[in-house]
Amino acid sequence: MEPAAMPQPRSFTMRMLWFIGIWAASVVVVGVVAEGLKRIILG
Repeated sequence: MEPAAMPQPRSFTMRMLWFIGIWAASVVVVGVVAEGLKRIILG
């Protein structure tokens, strides 16, 4: 186990968490916008 190799998986994990977080947030935003448009269109 090299100490220099430790930050690499951690940064990869952080990048994956950021990607998943941004993806989930965008899905939530799209859902809220779609719900709002549905209410506006249907009255």
